[in-house]
Amino acid sequence: MRNALLLLLRVCGYIYHLVLCLFLLGLAIVGAASARNNLKLAMLPWEGAALTRAVAILGAVGIVCVLLAITGKLRWLFPLWALFVFIMMFRGFFLTNYSFADAGEFKFDVWLTAGALLVFLVSLSLFGRAKKYR
Repeated sequence: MRNALLLLLRVCGYIYHLVLCLFLLGLAIVGAASARNNLKLAMLPWEGAALTRAVAILGAVGIVCVLLAITGKLRWLFPLWALFVFIMMFRGFFLTNYSFADAGEFKFDVWLTAGALLVFLVSLSLFGRAKKYR
């Protein structure tokens, strides 16, 4: 039962990060396609063209980390990626001068960050013993 719950949580974590990374890639495409390349994400430390490149790179790296974890190759990259995402979210939303438009946005960002923390904690289970099949 415990293993089934852990597997379900892991799959949810993979979906969480795939959706996040696809969103980042979509933002990068929109930012690159715009004439002025004026993508603005106040919670991230980059601006302008550097922000567009960083968002594209982060989206691609995240997808690679998730796919490698799903296939069982370089599984240890996923917990590092999940920790990086959590730190960037926590820092960007709560430790900078980022301001929330209203209470609803604040609650959404708290839940988004809490989800990132939960995925990181679940991803630590990837460091457990690999089962050997005969």
